[in-house]
Amino acid sequence: MQYAPTKQQYYSVFKTLIIVFLLLVLSNQNNDRLYGNETGKSLNKAPSGPAIHVIFTGEENGYLEPCGCSEVQLGGLPRRHSLINLLRKDDNNGIILSLGDIPGKVGRQDEIKMETTLKAFEQMGYTAHNIGEKDISMGIDLLGYLSQISSVNFVSSNIVNLNPQILKIEPYIIKEIKTKETTLKVGILGIVSPGLIDDVYQEIEVVDPIVSLKPLLNKLSDKTDLLILLSHAEIEDSIKIAEIYPEFDLIISGHGIDEPVLHLAKVKNTYVIPVGEKGKYLGTITIPPEFSRRNGDRSSNSFLPPAEIISLDKRFEDSPEMKILLKTYQQRLMDEELLAQVFKTDLPSNLTFIGNDDCAVCHNKIFRHWEGTSHATAYETLVKAEHEYDPECIECHVTGLNYFTGFETIESTPGLRGVGCESCHGPGSNHKETQSKDYGKADVEICEICHEDEHSPNFEFKEYWQKIIHPLEEK
Repeated sequence: MQYAPTKQQYYSVFKTLIIVFLLLVLSNQNNDRLYGNETGKSLNKAPSGPAIHVIFTGEENGYLEPCGCSEVQLGGLPRRHSLINLLRKDDNNGIILSLGDIPGKVGRQDEIKMETTLKAFEQMGYTAHNIGEKDISMGIDLLGYLSQISSVNFVSSNIVNLNPQILKIEPYIIKEIKTKETTLKVGILGIVSPGLIDDVYQEIEVVDPIVSLKPLLNKLSDKTDLLILLSHAEIEDSIKIAEIYPEFDLIISGHGIDEPVLHLAKVKNTYVIPVGEKGKYLGTITIPPEFSRRNGDRSSNSFLPPAEIISLDKRFEDSPEMKILLKTYQQRLMDEELLAQVFKTDLPSNLTFIGNDDCAVCHNKIFRHWEGTSHATAYETLVKAEHEYDPECIECHVTGLNYFTGFETIESTPGLRGVGCESCHGPGSNHKETQSKDYGKADVEICEICHEDEHSPNFEFKEYWQKIIHPLEEK
């Protein structure tokens, strides 16, 4: 007798197939997130037997750690160190590369930042730092000094160094990684776009990278298993290099790119991968130990593994070693009294800051309300974080730091601590004398000086205004 399934059995089989299909879809989505980050962009299939890590980070731009103003801030040397340790926990085979631009601005604080960041690079085991235009802007003497004392190799393939006694630069580096199976030879080159460099440095000459790379590639192509270019240039320029020189397996690139996962590209057989600004992301490629192309066809890299761009968010704990290093950095800012060296300008119309206590004399009800807001305790938040001697932090936590008669130190100008009345309404000397009714009106533009995207990404003027709005004056 032939067996005939019931309607209920048909339904059960159909339901099982649907569940299996959904599980397969979710599995693929998870793989996409692993190899292409949250956008699901994947460059290739994952290799088997990973053993060698190529790790790369982007432009630092003077960013050492999240300041703490927002919980969603990315990056920081302490998180980076923890992730690098995690990636290398099973073995010590790895190459860690820096795209360039350690400082963000020119000045003594960024000089200290350069020294601190290079010490961090040494502790993390960086192989090479590509020279960017902001590194050069700090001056050839400082850059030369750092290149001499640091164990991190400074590399540039298109900077002609006219004074090698001062500045130590390598046109390329060959890094050998030994495993039980083989020795992998990795060629590392670096360029900076000539359009980013001011033509004022007599000690160096920046040439067209298309011209400078050709003889170096002719020399390295048959001697290396992997060729990497650190391209400190616009992504379009890096893509052009990839089109002209398919010998490169990987071009780490991106200048001024905040969302690197949106710009992943593969040009012919070369990956072009940006890693963003301010060290917010870390890029990595895991290479199997049997990888070797010196005896093969360099025009095909179908078995080169995928790249992963990882956001340095709160998933990664702060490395104790980096926290100690950054505490030393803050101590140096205090010891050198950098707050006293902040550049100040004159206020218009001979105005001066008078301080919160003077405002309280006439506006006592408003003053008492202000004392209950976060603005009033803004300075104390820096004291708690041990950043109260950091000019970059304190600028938005006190009143008038960048003006004469504004905040100087907590000892000499205690009435200007916190985000006081004059932070929003302007210097109050004239209002104190004339009691004018047209005294400075606060608006969204004033708020956005400090509540900008980096430090206050959730800022909405109407919502935040309700947290600080004054009570009505008593007549």
